[in-house]
Amino acid sequence: MINYPDGRKRNYVPPDKGKDRRLKQNRTEEDRARDKYIKSNMGMAFEADVSKTCDFYRLKEVADIYKRPTPIRVVRMSKTKKGMIEEAYFEEKSTTDYVGIYKGLYIDFECKETIHDTIPYHMIRPQQYQHLERITKLGGVGFFLVSFKTVQEVYLIDCQKILDRTKEKEHPGFKRAFFQENGVPVRRGYNPPYYLLEAIEKAFPDRFLGR
Repeated sequence: MINYPDGRKRNYVPPDKGKDRRLKQNRTEEDRARDKYIKSNMGMAFEADVSKTCDFYRLKEVADIYKRPTPIRVVRMSKTKKGMIEEAYFEEKSTTDYVGIYKGLYIDFECKETIHDTIPYHMIRPQQYQHLERITKLGGVGFFLVSFKTVQEVYLIDCQKILDRTKEKEHPGFKRAFFQENGVPVRRGYNPPYYLLEAIEKAFPDRFLGR
C-alpha cells in the first residue's frame, strides 16, 4: 500500500472489469482527463525529436530538412507596440510537416503518431494526399513517418503505397501490420534521435543508388 506524504491512505478503487472502458458512457472523469491530455500532446514529443534529427543533419551539412511553420492568420495588431500581434489564430495546415533536400533530391514528408494500432484514413487530410501525390509526380521523395507510441515503433513508408491503398478503400485505416510489411523501421538513437537518412535510403534504394 502506497500512502500520501502526510500519512493519508491512498483510496484506490479498482476499475470495473465488466465494463468496456472504450465506450463513452463507461468512461470515468480520470479516463477523460487522461485522454484529453494525451490528445492535446499527441505528436508533440515525436515531432520535437524529428526536428532535432533534422537540426543534427543540418549542422553536419549532410541534409537540409526543416519543419514548415504553421500558418497563422493575424486578426489584430497592437496600436501601441509596433510589430506586436494582439489576436491571431492557427489556420488549418494545408500540406505536410517537413520539407528539404538530401543528396540533390527534394524531400517532403508528413508525421503521424497514434496510441492505437491503426492510422485511420481521416487522420491524413485530403489535401495532404493531393500534395504528396503531386510531389511524387514531379520527381520528389514523399513519405509518411508514423509513430506507434504505445509500442515505441516508428516506420517510414513511401507515400505512394499509402496513396495506392486509399484508392482501394478496403478498410477504415492502416493497421500497424501494414507499416511493418510495407515500410522501413526507423532506428532510435541519442544524437540524432532518429536515423532518418538511413531509413530514407532504405525506403527509396533506386532513388539514391550511386548518389
